[in-house]
Amino acid sequence: IMPIRVTDTSGTGYSSMIASGLTYAADRGVRIANISFANQPIRAAVVSAAQYMKDKGGLVFVAAGNNGIDEGFTPTTSMIPVAATDGSDIKASWSSFGSYVALAAPGVSIYTTSRGGGYTTASGTSIATPVAAGVAALMFAARPTLTSAQVESVLFKTAVDLGSPGRDSYYGYGRVDAASAVAAALAFTSTTDTQAPSVSIASPIGSTTLSGLAPVNVSATDNVGVTRVELRVNGALVATDTASPFGFSWDTTIVPSG
Repeated sequence: IMPIRVTDTSGTGYSSMIASGLTYAADRGVRIANISFANQPIRAAVVSAAQYMKDKGGLVFVAAGNNGIDEGFTPTTSMIPVAATDGSDIKASWSSFGSYVALAAPGVSIYTTSRGGGYTTASGTSIATPVAAGVAALMFAARPTLTSAQVESVLFKTAVDLGSPGRDSYYGYGRVDAASAVAAALAFTSTTDTQAPSVSIASPIGSTTLSGLAPVNVSATDNVGVTRVELRVNGALVATDTASPFGFSWDTTIVPSG
C-alpha cells in the first residue's frame, strides 16, 4: 500500500499534483490508484496520467461527485468514475451521474477511519470509489498475471446490473460484486494472440518536412483486433487513439528541428 499526498495539509491541491502522484505510483509498479476527488474526468493532466498508469498495467478509480446532477462529462476509458449506492442498492440522491459513470459501489454510512484516530461512518462517492478500487485490488491479488484491461473487463461484466439494462448514467455497468469479480478473475482464461498486427504511417510520408501541428494518420490491422494505437516520437509517447481511423495531431514545435 502506497499512500501518496497530492494536496497540502488542508486538503487543497491542483490537478498537476494529482497527475504527479499518479505518475510516481505508475513508475513504481502500483496497479490500483484511488482518487476520491470529483471532476477528475475533465482534468486533462489527470486523465493523461491515468492513461499512463493504465498503459503500465494499472487502473485508476475516481469519484463521480456529490452534486446529484448530470455532470455532462465526456466518458473516458482512462479512468473508472464511481457513483454511490445506498443500503437498498439504489443510487444515493446526492450521487452525481452521467454517461461518464462506469461503476457504482456502496457509499452511504460506510465504516471508515476518522481523522485524529478511531473509526466513524461516512457517506459520499469519495467513500464508494475506494470500495470499487478495493475489489479490483482483490482481483489483481487473486490473479497477478491479469492485465489492467482484463481486470477492468471482468469487473464490469460481474457488476450487478442496476437501473436500465446494460450501462446507464446512474450505475454505469452496475454495482461492484466482490465475490463474483474475484471468482471470475481466478477462473479467467484468455486466448493467446500469436499473430503480430500490421501497422504503418499512412501520412506524412517519409522525408516530408513538417511544421506546427502536423496530422499523422496510421493504418493498423490485426486478425483479432486493434484496441489502441500509440504515436511515439524518439521513444516518447505523444498520443494514443483507441478508435479507427487512427489519427493524431503532433505538435512539432516541442522537438528540435531535424
